[in-house]
Amino acid sequence: MYNSFYIPIPVDAGDGAFHNVNWYLAHHPDWLEYECDQKTLAYTYKDKKRAPLDFANPQVRDFQWSNWIDPALAQGYQGIAVDEADLLNDFHRCGHFDTSHQWVAQYTGDANDSAFTRDMLQWTKLTLKHIHAQNATATMQLNAPYNLSASDADNKTLMATTDLLFDERGFTNYGVPPEVPTPDQWQTIVDQIDYLQSKRICYMTNGEEPSIDITPAERQWVMSNYLLVRDNCTYMYMTGPGQYGQLVQFPEYKIVIGKPTDDKFQTQGVWERDYAKGLTLVNPSNSSETVALPAGHWFDVNGNDVGSSVTLGQQTGLVLLNHR
Repeated sequence: MYNSFYIPIPVDAGDGAFHNVNWYLAHHPDWLEYECDQKTLAYTYKDKKRAPLDFANPQVRDFQWSNWIDPALAQGYQGIAVDEADLLNDFHRCGHFDTSHQWVAQYTGDANDSAFTRDMLQWTKLTLKHIHAQNATATMQLNAPYNLSASDADNKTLMATTDLLFDERGFTNYGVPPEVPTPDQWQTIVDQIDYLQSKRICYMTNGEEPSIDITPAERQWVMSNYLLVRDNCTYMYMTGPGQYGQLVQFPEYKIVIGKPTDDKFQTQGVWERDYAKGLTLVNPSNSSETVALPAGHWFDVNGNDVGSSVTLGQQTGLVLLNHR
């Protein structure tokens, strides 16, 4: 069990030890972030229970550290789970009022805003450094999937500014149908995982599906991709909607496949990786592919003989074992 303490970057969580909007209006009105009409608070996901904070303000950052992060580490939490890192100004932040109630413009209000991106990258950099300074063994886990609308350079910088990268999109598109990335998106995700692993950053893929009745085919897709990119600090789990915070068990978690014997490689129109007691196949393309299996006797994860070849439909995966 590894216990981490949850905090969001751009807002106050508004519950428990945290504060709501009214508290900030009374105590720190200059910390609240507004849209460009200078009237509407720039709520994240339109959630009015969570105060939108000017996280670029050093006083706000120090407040987050001293009131959220430091007490959690002092209480014995082993890491800080940081949520809502975003390279884009998706919620139209524009500025705030100072202590004299004079408007201070910060951003354009547009999604693509270099100033907003700069401030987000600065927050994650300084907070990671602070966590490590507080406790040499403490970690930061950052929820920052690859943002397909931002630059590759900014994605690499953000996603590498952590100890463990939580990819909430994963290979299932946040559980939003069609639940799989396009072939180009899949390649981008895999390339980014390779980059993070080269930097010795741990990686966790989120296998969220649109229904709590996760089908065997859906589980195979998540498992096969995980086994394709897995190294000694790669993690995954599967969940349906509304099941965050629960440990949902699946039989695929218990398969005995051993250690990888090679890295992933392309063959016969799919991606393959071999394990001591099995192999994984992933077809991220938009066409079906038939794959001749290596010599041996191959079984699916339920112990059924699959013969000498298998056909993978478009954007599917398959885990095979060489033992029952």
